[in-house]
This record gives sequence, structure tokens and C-alpha cells, in this order.
Amino acid sequence: MRTYSDAVIEHYADRFMGLRLARHGVSLEQYLADPQRYEERALDPEPPLPRQRAVALRLWWAWDTGLAHPSAATSAPVESHWSDGLIRDWRAHLAQWRDAEARVERDVDHLPRQNNGRIVEPLHHHRHPRSGAANFTKRGA
Repeated sequence: MRTYSDAVIEHYADRFMGLRLARHGVSLEQYLADPQRYEERALDPEPPLPRQRAVALRLWWAWDTGLAHPSAATSAPVESHWSDGLIRDWRAHLAQWRDAEARVERDVDHLPRQNNGRIVEPLHHHRHPRSGAANFTKRGA
């Protein structure tokens, strides 16, 4: 166990309280062991309070399932937003993406494939013969 002087404890305890590190699940002993590590954690957003977490979970549950929690059924209905009309079935989106992928595959299907299926387009140029005409060092270039 490490001992600290009163001045050190008072200084770091004030910083610990000012940075609200207890909200991040850090104890004063942990903070004293490595202050720099935990001061960086103070920049992270604080975790939600238990009541805030319950509300967020209830909202996420309703969004993920499309069903409201039975206790939320008594609340006032939510008016539809203008963008709700733009929402389509996920199956339609998936079919559209698959059609687009098939179109792209058809466009490149005629190209020769080598190297584990990678498309390699043939080059349309010819190598110059090695002769005195292609030797640029002799010309002084």
C-alpha cells in the first residue's frame, strides 16, 4: 500500500471531484495510482443515469421491434413524420442492391479473370525491341 502526504491527497481529491471521475466508475485510490490515465477518461461523456438508461432502452426496444412496450401504450400516440412515407420495406432495398450488384457483374463478366478471380485487362501495347534505337544512353539523353 502506498502512502501519500496530506497535500497530495487534498490536491488530487479536489481534481478527482472537479473532473467528476466517480461518475465514470473510478475510485479515488485508482485515480491516485495513475492520475494521467484517468484524467483522459474525464473527457469521455458521462454514462447516463439509471432512469435515463431505462428510457433509452425502452426507446431502442420500441425502435428495434416496431412494438411499443405495454406500459408505453397508455402514453399519447406519436404523430407520423413526413419522412415516414419514404421508408420502404427492407426486403425491397435488399433486392434493389442485389440487382445493382448483378448489373455490375454482367458489365465486367466478359473481361478475363486471373489471380484468384481478379479482373486483368489485357494491355494493348507492344514492347520495343532491344536495339540500338531504344538505347537512350548512347544518344546522350
